[in-house]
Amino acid sequence: MASDVTIANRALTKLGADRILLLSDETQSARVINSMFYDVRDAEIRRYTWKFSIKRTSLSALVEAPAWGYQYQYPLPDDYLGLVQVNEFYARLRDRKAPWSIEGGRLLCDFEAPLNVRYKARIENAALFDALFVEVFACKLAMEACEALTQSNTKHDAAAQAYKFALSEAARQDALENPPEEFPWGSFLDAKEAD
Repeated sequence: MASDVTIANRALTKLGADRILLLSDETQSARVINSMFYDVRDAEIRRYTWKFSIKRTSLSALVEAPAWGYQYQYPLPDDYLGLVQVNEFYARLRDRKAPWSIEGGRLLCDFEAPLNVRYKARIENAALFDALFVEVFACKLAMEACEALTQSNTKHDAAAQAYKFALSEAARQDALENPPEEFPWGSFLDAKEAD
């Protein structure tokens, strides 16, 4: 079972650096890893759609409407890192403008409350991380910490290669375990039905 310290030590081991007992240890390894640990974790969760980090919720509209452009605004959850879906619309729509905007910690749209959303959430308990995410995260930490701890371009390149490989393995496993998400009617499928 992963913990913050086991992930940090995995990254340090990849660099050949000294292992730590706590992120708050008074060692260079601990100081470097601790300075970036939570930011890198959140960035990696936001960068990809990890199943362990997806949450669903229904949002209530704020009383005050946006100044212009949309009819409603909704507060984003405190643990929000990225949007996956709003009602039946997926955030990854590429062929047209999404019917919402995220501004200042709020989601603006014309959809009435309650607004159903799926989102990437900040997960602070490392025991909940997928094993492949742990590897991706450790590789990214090693890449980020490499200059400060080793000053070695060779080790940085090795960490970068390990990161790319870990990402490809995670994507491959996700494709095997999870069927593609079905696109809702109202996008590509509507256009095909019209033919």
